[in-house]
Amino acid sequence: MERRLFVKLSAFTALVLTLPLAQSCNSSLKEIAVAQPFLFSHLVDAKTIKEAGADYLKKHPVENDQQKLSKLLLGGKDLAALGKDEIRAMLDEQVTADFIAGKVIAISGWVMSQTEARQCALYSLLKA
Repeated sequence: MERRLFVKLSAFTALVLTLPLAQSCNSSLKEIAVAQPFLFSHLVDAKTIKEAGADYLKKHPVENDQQKLSKLLLGGKDLAALGKDEIRAMLDEQVTADFIAGKVIAISGWVMSQTEARQCALYSLLKA
């Protein structure tokens, strides 16, 4: 291989490998953190999460909006002000509180908290 071609390919490879890191600078990773039902995602694959989210949206068409679901999940807190770990901890607490309060929903054959169901719905909208 010629040196000139090698240098060009190396530079191109370095550029391609750093582009995904540039994406982490925006809020899309935080949106995914809000939309990712932590426990449920350990039990099922992404397709099942999307299906459960679509089923939730069919049963609750009034919530078929990304901003509305984010607002409901975050309780009015500003997404930009929260870190990914804070988001996850806050939503885990909400899931626990939902189960304690009896706020459970049967969606696509799964019994989950209202928070988890909303997270699935948001996930399905983000991944549509």
